[in-house]
Amino acid sequence: MSASTSRSRRKAPDSVRQSLLQATITVIGQHGLAALTVQDVARAAGVSKGALFHHFSSKQALVDEAIATLIADFEAQVRGLMEGSPRHGCFSRAYVRANFDHLLQQERDNDIGLTLGNMLEPALLAQWGAWLRGMLAEFPDEASDPRLYAARCVADGYWATAYGRPLDEEERLNALAMAEQALKLCDPQ
Repeated sequence: MSASTSRSRRKAPDSVRQSLLQATITVIGQHGLAALTVQDVARAAGVSKGALFHHFSSKQALVDEAIATLIADFEAQVRGLMEGSPRHGCFSRAYVRANFDHLLQQERDNDIGLTLGNMLEPALLAQWGAWLRGMLAEFPDEASDPRLYAARCVADGYWATAYGRPLDEEERLNALAMAEQALKLCDPQ
C-alpha cells in the first residue's frame, strides 16, 4: 500500500467503514454467512484485518451492521414507495412492491446481497423480524388485516424462492403476475 493510499484512508474513515460494510454484504452473498471470514472481508475492501478491527470490534459487530445497512436500505425504499399511496395498506403495498422490484432487477447471481440460506440464519431472522414488527407497530391496522398479511406473505414466499439469482423470462412473467395479485390484496374491499 502506498503512503498516499494509507493517508487518504486515514482521512476518510467513513469511506473505509462503508467499504467494509459493502465488502461484507458482497462476501456473504458470494459465499454465505457461515463461510464469512474477516480476512475475506478485509481483502475485498482492500484493507488490513487490523483496519477492519479498528472500525468494528468483532466479526459479529461487522455482520450486524452490514445486515442493519441492508435493512435500512430496504426500509428507505419501502418508505419512498409509501409516499402518496392511499392510506389503507400503504405499508403492505410498498413492502410487496419493494420485494418484487428487487427480484425483477436482479441481473446476476447474488446481485443484491443475501440469499435465502443466509436469511435463515437465526441472527439475521431476528433482525428482520424486529424491523418488520417495528414497521407494523407504525401501521397497526395492517398487522391484523388478513388480506394485507397474505399480500406480505406472497412477497416473502416468492422472494424466498427466487432471491439471489436472475429470473428467466418465464419467472419474470410469473413474478409480475404474482405481484399484481398481491397488490390487489392491498386494495380496500
